[in-house]
Amino acid sequence: MVNHVFSQPMKLVCLAMMVLMALAISTTSGSAQPTSPPALEKPQFQLPGALDSPVTLTGLLTWHVDKTRKQILSDVIALPDDAFAKDMAIPSFGYTRDVIWYRLDFSVQEKVTERPYLELQPSYLNFIDVVLIGKGQNEPFWRSNMGDNTPASLRPYGGPAHVTALPFLDAGDYRMFIRVQSNSTNFMRIKLWPQTDLITALTVRSLAVNVFFGLVVTLGLAYLILGIVARDLAVMLYGIWVFTIGTVVAIVAGIVLSEIRPEITWLNDFLLGEINIISHAVTAFLWFYIVDIKKHHPFIYKVCCAYALFILMFLVGGAGDLYTVFGSYIVPSHSLFMIIMSLYLVRRLFDDARNWLTWAYLFILALPTGPAVMLQLAHSGLIEATPLRLELHQFSALFHMIAMGIVMAVRLAHMDRESNSISRKAEETTTLVEEQRNLISMLSHEFRTPLAVIQRSSEMLMLRLQGRTGDVSNRLERIQLQARKLARLVDIFLSKDGIDRHEFSLARELTPLSRFMQEFVANTTREDAKILVNEDNTQDLEVFIDETLIGLAITNLIETSRRFAHGRPIQIELHRHSNLLVEIAIPCKGEGLDDDEIRLIGDALFRREMEAKSLRNALGLHISQRIVDAHGGSIKLRDRGDNGIELCLLLSCEEIGVAKA
Repeated sequence: MVNHVFSQPMKLVCLAMMVLMALAISTTSGSAQPTSPPALEKPQFQLPGALDSPVTLTGLLTWHVDKTRKQILSDVIALPDDAFAKDMAIPSFGYTRDVIWYRLDFSVQEKVTERPYLELQPSYLNFIDVVLIGKGQNEPFWRSNMGDNTPASLRPYGGPAHVTALPFLDAGDYRMFIRVQSNSTNFMRIKLWPQTDLITALTVRSLAVNVFFGLVVTLGLAYLILGIVARDLAVMLYGIWVFTIGTVVAIVAGIVLSEIRPEITWLNDFLLGEINIISHAVTAFLWFYIVDIKKHHPFIYKVCCAYALFILMFLVGGAGDLYTVFGSYIVPSHSLFMIIMSLYLVRRLFDDARNWLTWAYLFILALPTGPAVMLQLAHSGLIEATPLRLELHQFSALFHMIAMGIVMAVRLAHMDRESNSISRKAEETTTLVEEQRNLISMLSHEFRTPLAVIQRSSEMLMLRLQGRTGDVSNRLERIQLQARKLARLVDIFLSKDGIDRHEFSLARELTPLSRFMQEFVANTTREDAKILVNEDNTQDLEVFIDETLIGLAITNLIETSRRFAHGRPIQIELHRHSNLLVEIAIPCKGEGLDDDEIRLIGDALFRREMEAKSLRNALGLHISQRIVDAHGGSIKLRDRGDNGIELCLLLSCEEIGVAKA
């Protein structure tokens, strides 16, 4: 059983781990070991006196990782060249608290007349300290402090990016050192801008980010409200996800730095960390709901829920060093999780390839998962950080939101149609119930009229035959008795109160069991269908019952037995079941009683939803069970092997005279 439950999920896990390992092995890690670049006779980059176009300097950076986090500028300046590593990819070190020192050598051809602007990304790096030293010098002549942990009033320039203006430099060779420390993913992109180009670029970015943020937040809140109104968990979760993912993208683009301009040093870190953690957890819950893993693998669903709740525990440290732990371990595991869910979605296609919704989810969810996984692995430092891997997710997320919006609109429209259909069915059901009540009231009236005539006629005949004996008088007494019972049954089964409460109105009295059974046999037995009673130490017992209803219950059990007795007498056994219970056992055996018939009898006795054949053949048994339940008793079906079965009615009993005493 355990192997059956885990076989498919474990295969998916293994396959996903192989995919993840292949991605990691096929590329060089962004935190490569330092290599020894050849000494440069002159700097690769020459800064002109007036910069006329943006220049990307990321590929010219070399770096040194300070794992002790204690080195100062003089220590780094004294390091030999082979202490600095170099790679053509974007320098990336994953989620780390280590201090990263970058070095950039450049020369100035002629005196700088227009100050170039230095932009450093990403925006969520906590501390960015930039210094310039001249060739052969050990002391900096210019420095600038940036990072999202720098109060807005102390940043060189307000806005969504970390920007500073280089000084007017004389011709010569220079060396730039950049010290970076962060609790988030640590990589570096650096660019030089002319003033006008930078203003244009930042304006366009700010406009795009604000429009994107407004649209996505509005869209997320709309989905959330619609999900609450429609009581649809998938729509609610998707609304929360859209809101969080849009907010994360906007914060990464610098909307907090540019719009809020916080003086609180940890505010940007806090908002980004908390919302990103919520986004990961909601993504997990959304996947659970979409692939319906709870229905197919309940245990795996519980494990996945525990995983999502574990992610939410990191909310206590979203602005601190705990976020580094989250990025180092949870982010890669989340990539593995999304790969497994995508593979599971593919597997679902083999089970139901004609389900259009599964195909839609495959394209809308599984395809954007690829860029999302590459981004997460690049942030974790497991694969190289390239512009494609860092930026492709933006476009795939936009595609996902548009396509998912269409699917959600179709889903909500379908739910609206179902709601209207349910409302119509509810109205139709109400109408049918009212018609049923009217029909039952009419039947009750129509039954009572002939019963009253029968009762009055029998009473008149009895008055005329008063004082006489014989078969005619006996038959008239039986007619009166049966008419009274029938009138009582009409009151019970064809009354409005019984329909509304689904309960019987009992007229219970303490009745000697022996007398009750003798009268029952006398009124029920016939020449061609005799009933015999065998009492075993039950003569001194009495039961608290409604005689009419219990008589009906026993009659239904006897009629079931008669179907297989073929005219033979029915032998009823009375005996004590315990000190507080008496058992009325009715044998059921004979030709035609096979396993199918026994199953139908059991269905009629014990199941609320009976098969059509059970309803046709043994509806009385179901009524008998309800009657006995109302008395606090029970009906058992006892297997007698080759002798058939026994229908056993158990009722509470007590010794005659005990209640009076």
